[in-house]
Amino acid sequence: MNRILLTVENLSKHYTLRKGLLSPKNVIKAVDHISFEVYEGETLGLIGESGCGKTTTGELILRLNRSDTGKICFLGQDITVIQEKEMRELRKDMQIIFQQSQETLDPKATIGELIAAPLRLHAIVSKNEIAGEVVRLLNLVGLRSKDQYKHTYQLSGGQKQRVGIARAIASRPRFVVCDEPVSALDISVQGQILNLLMDLKKELGLTYLFISHDLKVVQHICDRIAVMYRGQIVEMGETMELIDNPKHGYTKKLFQDIV
Repeated sequence: MNRILLTVENLSKHYTLRKGLLSPKNVIKAVDHISFEVYEGETLGLIGESGCGKTTTGELILRLNRSDTGKICFLGQDITVIQEKEMRELRKDMQIIFQQSQETLDPKATIGELIAAPLRLHAIVSKNEIAGEVVRLLNLVGLRSKDQYKHTYQLSGGQKQRVGIARAIASRPRFVVCDEPVSALDISVQGQILNLLMDLKKELGLTYLFISHDLKVVQHICDRIAVMYRGQIVEMGETMELIDNPKHGYTKKLFQDIV
């Protein structure tokens, strides 16, 4: 067993909603006291229906959102208590691939400028090496060097997602949250992106937290699965073992259509 890269302990995020001043409070338990570990080099799938807390969990781990309770340890360091300056330094090691990459890509910038931005931000290479590194990253995600001169409106959905992946790996991270990275793509393109992610994991030594509601996608790419239901992890185990022998009622219902 590889060493533990990430540990989540008793993590919670609750939201209090009130329709009016005199109406009672309604507490939404988006994430409710969850705990799990991610091992170096694995792909851990986090699955469940929409609204179960998957994306919120990913945001909490990367501190894009702040938790109410719990501890998140990355390489043994509790990142829930460190200052924002320290967290910024850690972000090059902890990246995210969004579901809708185009929403995070500035349409005014060229593809080359978009990929160069994290290289400059984290000082990954010297100024003289940025142009060459941009081309290397483009080639790594299956794009051509001349694509660096294009803008996002000139790219297909799959190509935009490849740009998002290139930006995520530009800082040479160790851990990547993949938040529904293929759900917005055509079926014909989904397999290409999944295969790219698997190839990059092997080539770059990446570790993934793969968030998805698509069980067949998770079955294809994940080593282990954590099943999330109403803010809680109700079952967890190795992928095929969990699919073949689910214990929790919700897991059984979720997996019943997998052949």
